[in-house]
Amino acid sequence: MSFFKSLFSKKTTAPTRVLNEPKQLLIGDIFCFGDSFALPEAMRKQQLQVNDINTIEFKHEHYIQLIGQGAGEKLVYVSFPKNPKNLIKCSLLLSRDEVETLFDLDDFSEIFEEPGKARLTPLTEKHNYGDILASEYVQQHFSVSGYIHQADYRNTQPPQFSDQDHGREFEYYSLAGSQGMRLIEVFISENGDTDVYLSSLRPASDIAELWIKGE
Repeated sequence: MSFFKSLFSKKTTAPTRVLNEPKQLLIGDIFCFGDSFALPEAMRKQQLQVNDINTIEFKHEHYIQLIGQGAGEKLVYVSFPKNPKNLIKCSLLLSRDEVETLFDLDDFSEIFEEPGKARLTPLTEKHNYGDILASEYVQQHFSVSGYIHQADYRNTQPPQFSDQDHGREFEYYSLAGSQGMRLIEVFISENGDTDVYLSSLRPASDIAELWIKGE
């Protein structure tokens, strides 16, 4: 009797994962930007896969950073810092040649001089990233300490004061333009490695489509 009962009983199906918004993306998922001309060519209408997830930690907040890659070599970084309008931050990592093309290096070096009052004007707007450039940038942050964790801590607190688990320490510098919507961000690691990002705060709706890995 128990055999027939189990044979005809209703099978319970595992709950399907929901992916309704970009901040729910996991490694292996795919997302596609819309066709807004406010996005650079490296993002506009591009389909990218999440290859990795980091956590950026400051003293009073932490947030995840998705690393996406499409058909080209250029990586796109999407992160979710707290802000009143729940905008997402889309970033491109600049090479040294790109920094030299976009900014005067003497002016750029002032970012790292106390008290941190640098102002930058791009040397050109005719660039692949011209769509996310501000006409002028004013320094906002000077030598702010933080950690980058190569792990996803979106729902938990990053580990504290652990030699084994704590992330890589960095110093953070930033400049903002276009009413705070466009940013230059600089991360200097403990070993001196320096990453310069061109960033833009955008509505989450700029990511037009989302696909769960394998579906």
